[in-house]
Amino acid sequence: MSPTRRALLSSLPVGALAGCLSGALEDESESDRPRPSGTDTDPTVLKVRNPNGDAVVFDGAETNGEGDSIPIGRELVTSAEQAANLLVADGVADADRRRIRSFLDETDFDAETVYVARAGIESCLRLRIRSVSWQPGRIEYEYCRELRPPDEACEAETRVPLALVFRLPVVIDGRLNGSGSSGRSPCRGAETDYAVIEGNATVPGNETAIGEGGDGA
Repeated sequence: MSPTRRALLSSLPVGALAGCLSGALEDESESDRPRPSGTDTDPTVLKVRNPNGDAVVFDGAETNGEGDSIPIGRELVTSAEQAANLLVADGVADADRRRIRSFLDETDFDAETVYVARAGIESCLRLRIRSVSWQPGRIEYEYCRELRPPDEACEAETRVPLALVFRLPVVIDGRLNGSGSSGRSPCRGAETDYAVIEGNATVPGNETAIGEGGDGA
């Protein structure tokens, strides 16, 4: 006859039994540990474009076979040390380079996480970010498109790289496995008139593509 579970447990030394119980509790605490998820409908985000290059933000800690820094497609920045390794492309205006660095330096990584996403947009358009959502391993944001103000420089039928740098009000650990975005065009209740700029127009404006508040992106 096979021994019962009770008989096997009673035959174990006290220390061994305690070890089994401790391991079970540790496994249970790992599975029950809360994993962050949520949505911010008024996200803190920088929108920075590079009219003279193919990307905006690079990972200075990684290089390709030719020794060049690798452009960031999507990445979670979870520490000041990691933030210090981020590089901004030379083609980005000096004012926007300073804004990115200040944004990273002012982030409290004990309570917040930075999410960097690479995007592209037509030169005469800008994005309005409506919300950003996070769950374990995935970040998504919602946006709409509208014309940039008439005093912003742009060139019709030209696309430029755009970096979105979010500050999420939560600590997110672990690897980013996926990301997504969804949007509409034009924005509802847009502050610009779509009849102002013709399809083939080139609009004169400021040298930088980003206003002080970031809405110019």
